Amino acid sequence: MVDIHSEEYILGQNIRKYRLRLGWSQADLSNAVDIDRADISKYENGAKGIMSSTLLRKFAKALGVSMDALMDEEEPENTAVSIQEKYEKLSSRHQEMVKETIDAFLFQESHVAMAG
Repeated sequence: MVDIHSEEYILGQNIRKYRLRLGWSQADLSNAVDIDRADISKYENGAKGIMSSTLLRKFAKALGVSMDALMDEEEPENTAVSIQEKYEKLSSRHQEMVKETIDAFLFQESHVAMAG
């Protein structure tokens, strides 16, 4: 039985999730990180032990995410990396609007903190 909270399982699920987001097959990913396709399957299913930091780095680079994102049990929607990825997909006009909104919130919070 697979422990769904084990590092191996979490890593495998994250590898699968990011691979599918790219629209890649296991063969595509195996070519990108230069390992056997069968090993990709084993990693994704949590059946293969924790990989070396070098291989983890290769996976992260190929999938376009941080090594932390691959190891993170929490949904990456709440991480700075995910926010940055979404921000980078915006047009420059919308990026500017996001910056202005953040600046307005920070200005408001600094004044509330000084008053309180």
